[in-house]
Formats: sequence, C-alpha cells, structure tokens
Amino acid sequence: MPLDRGVGVRERDLPWVDIGVRPGYKQRYKGFFDKSRGIGARIGSLYADPYYLSPRHRHTFQQVRYVVEGKMKYGREIYGVGDCLYLPEGVPYGPVKPVTEAEGGADQMHFVDIQFMGPSQIPYPDPDDVVNAQRELAKTGTFEEGIYTFPNGRKRDAYEAILEKLTGKPIEYPPTRLTNYVVMRSPAYPFVPHERLKGVQQKHLGYFFESGPNIKLMSIAAGSSIPAGKPEGHRALFLVSGEAQFENQTFDPLSYFMFPSGEPHAALEARKDTELLVIGWAPQGETVPFEQF
Repeated sequence: MPLDRGVGVRERDLPWVDIGVRPGYKQRYKGFFDKSRGIGARIGSLYADPYYLSPRHRHTFQQVRYVVEGKMKYGREIYGVGDCLYLPEGVPYGPVKPVTEAEGGADQMHFVDIQFMGPSQIPYPDPDDVVNAQRELAKTGTFEEGIYTFPNGRKRDAYEAILEKLTGKPIEYPPTRLTNYVVMRSPAYPFVPHERLKGVQQKHLGYFFESGPNIKLMSIAAGSSIPAGKPEGHRALFLVSGEAQFENQTFDPLSYFMFPSGEPHAALEARKDTELLVIGWAPQGETVPFEQF
C-alpha cells in the first residue's frame, strides 16, 4: 500500500497482537509499509507482566524504545519512565525483564517502540508475515521463553527462527557501528524553544549516523501546532501525553503518526499541553536534517 500522505492511528483502536515468541507480554502496533519506496516500520506499544523475560538477542533492524510506565531491567541496568533507548542493528541487548512492584517497579511495564530499517538497508519484515511464519513454525515445534525448539530438538532464538522461516536462509547480521545500545535519560535534558514554531519546545535526545535516527521530545502548548507540510525525511510520532487534533479527528495518548518523506501531512494542533516523542530517519542515500519540522 503506497504511503502518499501523513497518517495517524489511535492505539485504542488497534487489536491486541500476540505472536507467541516470548511469554508474558502483549502488544498493539501498526505497520507502515511501502515496498516501492523502501519504507518499512512498525510503531506501537509493549505491555509486559512481571514474569516476562526476553533473552539476550539482536536484530537485523534498529529500534527506539521509550519507557511510559514501570521499570525494566536490561542485564544489571534498570531503566524507568522517561528513559529512551536506541537499539542499533546487530547489537546484542538483554536479557530484558520488568522490575516487579515489590522491587520498586509497577504491576505492568509499558514502553512505546518503533522498529525500522537500519543504515545497512536490510529490509524490515512485515509484521503480518512474522505472525504467519510463527504460526507455521508452531505447527511442528514449540516456542518457550524466547526459544524455538525444532521437531528434532534443535533450539534457536525464537525471532531468528521466524526470520529464517521468512527468508529461507540463515540470518546475516550487519556490521555493528556501535558496541552497545544507547540510553538517553530524557528527564535530565532541558527543553529548548523551537526556533520557528511558537509554543513548541524540544529536547534533543540524540542524532545517530548519516541516516538517523534523530530522536527528540517535543512539547506543544495548548493552541500551538506542528504546521502542515512535507517533511524532509521520514517521521514517526508518539503522542505520549495531552490531546491533539489531526485531520479533523481527536487523538489522545497513545496515538501514533507516520509522516513519509516528501509527502503532505496535515497540521497537528495541541488541544491540551501535549508531549510527542519524534523519530526522524532518512530514505536510502539521503541525510536526515537536525530539525524535524
């Protein structure tokens, strides 16, 4: 399906999805794909119960995560509300486990997340294809605690088994540009007034590589807006708090927006004081600008 304009979705309107790869969590997400232009991204939320466990693993794509509720442990490190993690392609991370309420966490850990193609340009898999491959594998083997066991007893990381089912060949991970994932403690960043947009402030969290991602938090005062336009580079937006009007519809937390590079999008007007997490990245062969809008 061609992405020829900016679009928005409300998380509460999306179905729950469980691909059965790792126990103890549920997701809502929306895939945005335009294969003719090399666009592939999945934007959504993950809600994890205390017994959720994701073993140490890596991916052929990159991710940005932002903790909305609770705390999560990556190995020995603990991250909480407002922490933003950049997980580059090919870099191992984990094991990941929520911090329980008894340990100072919450009853349920929740983070928003975008998964998308990295600078190596390895295509990001369509989530519907991932679900179908998992169901096919489950007919002959078993998924348990992040591991897939084949009928002959051979064990494989669950997601790696799914990707190999999709591609029909062993996974080849891209060379790693960073030795580890990056954590941005957003509460420690100052808001900086936007140079052009009245009532808009930004936290410049991080800018990586020639193609991005360029990661920001944007605070929009009630009555102010991100104007209509055509962005230079792709934009993914998470409405973290507040309320916004877009294409004559009201969007509340959590809602997601995808603004493809070079395509028109309507104005996004804050009806209440609103905070957005904004991730920008460039189409192949281009450079993402420092300013998002």
